[in-house]
Formats: sequence, structure tokens, C-alpha cells
Amino acid sequence: MDGSENENQAHEGVEDVAVDVPGFGSLKIADVRDLTFETVEEANKFYFAYSAAVGLGCRRDDKGESKGRICWRQWVCSKEGTRDRKYLEADGLGRTPRKQTRVNCATRFRINYNDTSGVYVVKKFDLEHNHELATGNHVAFVRAHRHVGTESLALTNTMTKVSIRPCHTYEYMVEQAGGYSAVGFTIKDLYNKLDQQRRTSPFESDSEGALSFMRGLAAKDPHFICRFTTDPEDRLMDIFWRDGHSYVDYQCYGDVVIFDSTYKTNAYNQPLVLFVGTNNHRGT
Repeated sequence: MDGSENENQAHEGVEDVAVDVPGFGSLKIADVRDLTFETVEEANKFYFAYSAAVGLGCRRDDKGESKGRICWRQWVCSKEGTRDRKYLEADGLGRTPRKQTRVNCATRFRINYNDTSGVYVVKKFDLEHNHELATGNHVAFVRAHRHVGTESLALTNTMTKVSIRPCHTYEYMVEQAGGYSAVGFTIKDLYNKLDQQRRTSPFESDSEGALSFMRGLAAKDPHFICRFTTDPEDRLMDIFWRDGHSYVDYQCYGDVVIFDSTYKTNAYNQPLVLFVGTNNHRGT
């Protein structure tokens, strides 16, 4: 199973489905098995829309590839399988294991690529649920169908710039949408999305902020220099800088320079090394 895909799988709603299929909730097994799809993405949209219509949570499972083409792809219920025993035993864990959510549900949807017709056909469509399905407004809170859209994220970022907290922005969106079930995500989803944005956006990182600050100083000081190194993953490792005032001081009072590396108080536990000198007025 491709774990990274499961973490980042799409959350398409019924309105995004590219397949013209009326009445998702009333589809029979035979109707679904007669469907064909041009692409895997089209099948993904269909099954997420179908599962939302019937109150089922789903996720991507295994897939097979050959010569750069996906030969088959399978989706399963979000409650498929069981949790590994090591995550259920409290001994040795720092906290109590979370509530068990997987109940070995056998529901699955699989498509195979047909070389003759050049489309994906439904190979397997099982509806053997062994748990209750979500109904009514509860469907909106099924994890597979919760998604923070770009519009909601942009609104939250804008509100944050004018000192409005994300929790208050979320309540505003709830009021505008007409209820929590109409928003499409929870407050926890919003905070998770903001955290993901912070970690993935290069302009929000500490290293990029530091380098941007150095560029600003260099633009105002012709004697300012800055050098830095990065690791194989392009992360900032070391940075050295010197401003014009320090350069002039060293030219005049460079007899004694102290190399001080005793500071390790930052969040990354990296040493802050200072080159300290003194002038004839005993100033540093």
C-alpha cells in the first residue's frame, strides 16, 4: 500500500464527479459493475461521491502498475482491516491507545484497465458492511469527506493577518454556511491544514525568513556579507554574516578578537558563534 497516497488522497464531493450517474444512493451492484472510466481519477471521484451518498467512509488501497500505467486500483472502507496488536497493548506506550476504529469491513471497489477497449472497468464492487453507516448530517463529519478548500484556507489566512484567530474565523464560516455540517470540515481539520501550510511553504519557514532578512540588510549596506551552507535535502545548516559597521571596527581595532561559542539557546540547538572585539573606549 502506498502510505503517502493515503495521507494525501483527494476528497471530492458529488458535485465534482465527472461520470454522469444519477441517484448515487439508489445504484444497484449491477449498475456499478457496468460502469467504465477513462481515468483512475474519474473512478476516484465516482467512488468518493458514491460513498458520501450512502454514508460510507473510504480510502485508497493498493494499486498495480506496468510500463508507467496503472493497471488496477482498489478502494476500501475506512474501517477495513484491524489495528496492529502493538498499537493496542498499553504496556510500553506513553499514553492510552486510541479507540479502535477498524472493524475488518470487507467493502471494496476495484477497477482494472481493459487493453481492448482502452478504459477502466469495474472488476469488484462489494457492499458487505459490518458496521453502521452515517446518515443525514453525520455524513459531513466522516473523515474521508472532510476537506478544507482553498477558499476557506485563503479566508483564514486573510483573517489571521488582521489579528482574527482561526477559531473565530471557523465560527464565522459556520454561521455563513448555516451550520457545522454545511462547512465541510472541523476546527481540527482547519488547524491541521494551517500547520501543513506552515511546514510546506518555504516562505513561512525560519530559514527562509532569516535569509530574507539578510537580503534586506545587504540591500542597505554595501559592506554587508552573508554566506550559508545547506545539507543534501536543501535545508539550511550554517550561516555567517558581517555588517559594514563591524567591518570598519575591525579595520580600526582588530588587535584582539574573541571567538565565543557558548550560546545554544535556540530551538534547533545550534551554536551561535560571536566574533567579539573591543575598541579604545572598551566598547564591544
